[in-house]
Order: sequence, then C-alpha cells, then structure tokens
Amino acid sequence: MTKRKNVVSKMLLLVLILTLISCCFLGSTFARYTSSDSNKGTLNVAEWNVAYENGFEAVEEAEISPSMKEYTDDTYVAGNARKHTSERKLIATIKNTGDVDALVELSAVVDVVNKIEGADTAYDDEAVKGLFTVKLYTSTNNAPDGATAYTEKVNVAAESGVLYIFADITWTSDDESVYGEAADKRDTWVGKNVTSIGFTVSYTAVQNTQIPEAQA
Repeated sequence: MTKRKNVVSKMLLLVLILTLISCCFLGSTFARYTSSDSNKGTLNVAEWNVAYENGFEAVEEAEISPSMKEYTDDTYVAGNARKHTSERKLIATIKNTGDVDALVELSAVVDVVNKIEGADTAYDDEAVKGLFTVKLYTSTNNAPDGATAYTEKVNVAAESGVLYIFADITWTSDDESVYGEAADKRDTWVGKNVTSIGFTVSYTAVQNTQIPEAQA
C-alpha cells in the first residue's frame, strides 16, 4: 500500500511539473507585448485641368485676297503656283492648371464656305475649300512673330503652362487642273460669291507626367 502511494505521489508530482512547464510556455506566449490600432489615409488624385480658351474672336477680323501676280508659265508647275498668305493671328490659348504635364496635339481643317445669297453654282464648296490651307504655330508667349510652326506634339507644363496657338491662311490660286486664266476666273468668282471661309482647329491633350515620378 505504501509502495502504491509512493507511485501515485510521483505521478501527481510529474503531472504537476508538466503542468507548470506547460504554463510557462503558454505564459510566455500570452505575456508578449502586443498592440493594435487602425487609421485612415487619403491619397489625393492629381488634378487634370486643360482648358481651351480665347475662341476665334481675333480671326474674324482677318481678310485675305488671292495673289496679284500674273501667271507667266506655259503650264502649271507646283513650285510656281501663285500663293498669298494672310497675317498670322492668335486663334486660341491652351492653359494647363492641373498637376501633371499635358502633351497637346493640334489639327486644323478648312470646313465652311459662306456664300452670298443667290450665288451661282459654278464652283462647289469642295473646290473653294481646296484653295485654302491653314498653318498653325505655337508659342509660350503671345508673340506671333516668334511662334514656331507646329509640326509635332507640344508639352504644356503642369500648374501654370500656357500654349498660344496662331494660324495663317494661304490662298493658292493654281493647281494641277486649274491654272493661269482659269485660276484667275475661279479666284474672281470666289471674290464675288464667297463672304468668308471657316476653319476648325482641334486639340487633344494627354497626360505626359505622373505623380510621383517612377522610383529608380
């Protein structure tokens, strides 16, 4: 009996030891310093604000006539076509007050022929439009003489970038099928029957920088 009690006591002691060891491990887990919290963050979206301003008010006062040169060649030669170009005018201003640069692409097309009431139909609108071409120029300041002929997309800087757009119109009298006296007659008809020529300048602006810039 005494022997059995000793065995039971040793088993209880072993259980107690194992329990204490187990509590030590569990205690080390639950006693670790831990903290938790949460917070909200805000990511501001870079503003996109590219505006087309100044319309075509300045162009409405422009006038143009055909060249006063006489046709002297026996046949039409492209390099000798009679041409006359109007004064260069400011036609629009693009402003970028957004947060990223804008890459601006321009295009221009003659698209309107305004005739006097009762004008005859010797020449249709397409024939008249074909006489005129629009050339665009750009500058960062309002100075037409210093503007650069537009040939490729132009970057307009963020926050305060401004692009001034100028244009001139060229009246070309002679072409491959109508030149010399026939061209003079057509020019005269336009002068008598057409009151104005309208053209449309369009732009497309796309994002050209990003915030933040790419990390190395």
